[in-house]
Amino acid sequence: MTDRNRTVTLADVAALADVSQQTVSRVVTGHGPVAPRTRARVNDAIAQLNYVPNRLATGLARQRTYSVGFATNDLSLHAPSQLTAGIEHAAREAGYSLLVSIVAANGLAAVTHTLRGLRERQVDGVLLNASLSSADAVAVRQRFPGLPCVFMDVPLGTLVPAALLDQGHGARQAADHLLALGHTRIAFVDGPRHAVVENARPQAWRAALAARDLAPVAVVEGDWSPASGYAATLRLLAGGVPFTAILVANDQMAVGVLRALWERGLNVPADVSVVGYDDTPESALLIPPLTTVRQDFPTLGARAFAHLLSLLDRGEDAAPPPVLTVPDLVVRASTAPPSGERQGVQAALDTLRAALLGRG
Repeated sequence: MTDRNRTVTLADVAALADVSQQTVSRVVTGHGPVAPRTRARVNDAIAQLNYVPNRLATGLARQRTYSVGFATNDLSLHAPSQLTAGIEHAAREAGYSLLVSIVAANGLAAVTHTLRGLRERQVDGVLLNASLSSADAVAVRQRFPGLPCVFMDVPLGTLVPAALLDQGHGARQAADHLLALGHTRIAFVDGPRHAVVENARPQAWRAALAARDLAPVAVVEGDWSPASGYAATLRLLAGGVPFTAILVANDQMAVGVLRALWERGLNVPADVSVVGYDDTPESALLIPPLTTVRQDFPTLGARAFAHLLSLLDRGEDAAPPPVLTVPDLVVRASTAPPSGERQGVQAALDTLRAALLGRG
């Protein structure tokens, strides 16, 4: 037994578990092979002695602090909050602590300021969820050559370590869904123009419509918030251009879209179909439940952290290729064929029914 007034050491754990100190070190750091039964015995000893590993000493030996930074934009938005949860869980499982720092503005200067602060905290590497052009992402690597960084919000094909969502794929699924239902008069509610990666969504929408020789009947911009979706829809309605469907760049704006349509006496989907993007937890509980594109942010966060660990272990020159996660379309009750199309289908069914009855 150890003296309660004395700090429990790695040697104490090794003695209680009847293993070498090297084995205890392997269990604590997660580096090196350990038999399952031996690992369990060591963990039991750690719990019994309430042993707290000396991360500072371990970090000095391995030239690591076992902490990583997550630089992101507004945590009140769905994507950043879910990414934080996924990254924190993965980091904790790997024995790392997570420092979250908010990028207070858009562009390279704000990102540089945030990364400089994280580097001063001696983090081993950074996960960066801030919208950057390819040129700005490359500039970040040049400004912080000794700081491993995984980029999570840059265009596909950018020559930096990255873990990304295939925004274009998800957006095409949304547009193709409306087109398959028979909609030809489709309006867009976009996100902010400065959101470089998210602009892949309206670009994919336009491409899907162009493949059918169509174009959006109207386009308005929001700022990702429900209030901006509400205001954008009022502008669409005030414009006087008829539409039968709206593609919305995120679910939070879609909440405002549904509210504005309801206030104006328009039924969803009988008068207007609405498709969102993200699949927030509330989307399935809206009236009507929202058709949307599901993005698995916690999984992306975990995969991004694993990507960063590979940079720390292998070096950036030997880093694996970018991680790409593909979204899925979730069809719910907010979409249906346009009313004229439904009436035509019903008329055809009535004609067929009458013909069958006449034969009888």
